[in-house]
Amino acid sequence: MSVSTANVCPAILTSLAINEIFNPSNAAQFNGTLGALHHPENLARGQVIRGANNDGTGHKKSVRVVYKRRQVADDAVSTKNCDLGPELPYIEEEVSINNYKGINYLVTEEKLRTFCEAYSSLVQITGASTPGQIAGRAVQIGAAQGAVSVALEIFNDMQLSIYGLKQAINQDLLGTLASGAGTWVGGNATNAYQVQAADGGPYLDGLWDMKQDYTIAGQTSAPIIITGANALHRIWMNDSRFFGQAANGINFAEVRARTGIADLYYDENVSAELGNQTKAIIFAPGSALFLPFPQYVGNFGMIGTMMRFTMPMPGIDGMTMDVRILPNECDSNYAIFCEVFYELYVPPTDMFATGDNLDGVNGVFQATFTQA
Repeated sequence: MSVSTANVCPAILTSLAINEIFNPSNAAQFNGTLGALHHPENLARGQVIRGANNDGTGHKKSVRVVYKRRQVADDAVSTKNCDLGPELPYIEEEVSINNYKGINYLVTEEKLRTFCEAYSSLVQITGASTPGQIAGRAVQIGAAQGAVSVALEIFNDMQLSIYGLKQAINQDLLGTLASGAGTWVGGNATNAYQVQAADGGPYLDGLWDMKQDYTIAGQTSAPIIITGANALHRIWMNDSRFFGQAANGINFAEVRARTGIADLYYDENVSAELGNQTKAIIFAPGSALFLPFPQYVGNFGMIGTMMRFTMPMPGIDGMTMDVRILPNECDSNYAIFCEVFYELYVPPTDMFATGDNLDGVNGVFQATFTQA
């Protein structure tokens, strides 16, 4: 006898909410590039493009991007006249969403039955009906702790599987960012910065050079950096508490926050995808956009014996994934499929006209960070 999957969707969402309340760090599995692309400011600046993802039917997997080029100094005239110039160059492109990554794992009927019973118990004990309410009330009720422990176990199983899904997507995204990166002002494909002194403290001259190069490239907000286990990662990770200028009373973490140097994300795939750990991708918020296509938003529910729904990606605020749960009556288990259709939008490198000082710049840069 198989168990009904009717309450599996809210049960999984409840386990997510409970896990985040009890142990938020459990979901932090080096989100890397996906974490960087879901930085709050990047999401905010990309809403216009991301909103174009739905054509009203929910079935068209494409994004339409439109922008105009600015004029350059050669377009200006030195004498007053009535000659009419051309229209501003108008550029339109359509980004199709074709990339797909999925992963699946099995859950025994016994475990899923226990899970669903735990969810039903939580609903009864807390008197709540939504995942957030259930989780919020459960932490205050001692009688709910047994059911909570079951929810944590099933969530941990999902986390162990989703780790592979995140890393597969990150590998693809890093390669796309590297191939789509533009140049720095002056035409360099990459710049090198020494950011850590020999004693282990921050080498500020290199950091200021990086921020200056970023600023003269027309960028005003704090850059988002994706990198490996290199000198930059070391000074970010330790805030240089024990070395160099920090030993003299300078709180580097506070300096970093006040100056808006950057936001850093470590990605364990940097060496394999970019060449070595010293390399990095730097992008301005809004210049690199993760475009998802959730398949099951809305009331999709059952199709035959398969349950389908869209839920938050554990550990990455603002990201969702599609989930399918398929019962196998013969083997008395359930296959849980976690999957994402997506695309990464990076502006073209010719978005500025020839002769513009930003010719070749698209807001995505490559760099290396080393120790002096």
